Amino acid sequence: MDIDELRKRSVVFAALNDEEAATLMQLARVVNHPAKHVVFQEGEAGDHLLVVMQGRVKVSLISPDGKEAILSILEPGDVFGEMALLDGEPRSASVTTMENCAFLVLWRRDFLPFLERNPQVALKLLAALSKRLRSTNDMVGNLSFLHLPARLARILLNLGQQYGKLTAEGIAIGLKLSQEELGNLVGVSRESVNRQVRLWVESGVLDYTHGTIILKNSDALFRESLNAER
Repeated sequence: MDIDELRKRSVVFAALNDEEAATLMQLARVVNHPAKHVVFQEGEAGDHLLVVMQGRVKVSLISPDGKEAILSILEPGDVFGEMALLDGEPRSASVTTMENCAFLVLWRRDFLPFLERNPQVALKLLAALSKRLRSTNDMVGNLSFLHLPARLARILLNLGQQYGKLTAEGIAIGLKLSQEELGNLVGVSRESVNRQVRLWVESGVLDYTHGTIILKNSDALFRESLNAER
């Protein structure tokens, strides 16, 4: 991903002119990580932020007994690690690569002076952070009042909107997710997700093969998502 593409897709670069973007690129370095690599863990010191240049990552919280709750999935252009970088506090969540990834890394010692010289970038970062927090709050608030089929239906429809591609079979979600990861997104066990997915596969609502999901009947999922009975 070159500077022009970064300026189109990333809030860090969107507010910069050519000279400012080139300056920021000189302060950064590119790192690559394989799939399932822990980029950082909740509680670690935060001295840098990262921009996703290639691949996808999941942002999650891990309970003391090892259970995972996925907060969001980030893709090229998205920024993460900015909270700890801005406030100096430990990392608020863990980030793990879902596939081979490339990141642009900006260190606190370099980035904070750059923000002081370019306050418009700081405002963009704050707006992006607020949007992410609002989205997380909405998701947690909305899902907490729904029963499992409605919660899972909403998650699948959201994934279809974000990562879906229309095919002859339906909307193919361009993101492989295990049933455990689906459960972590919804906040239920893998077994519960497995039962519901199996019912939808048998009734022709969706297809699930080796982590690949195809939404074959989005209307049925939408109707299910409106069912708020617990």
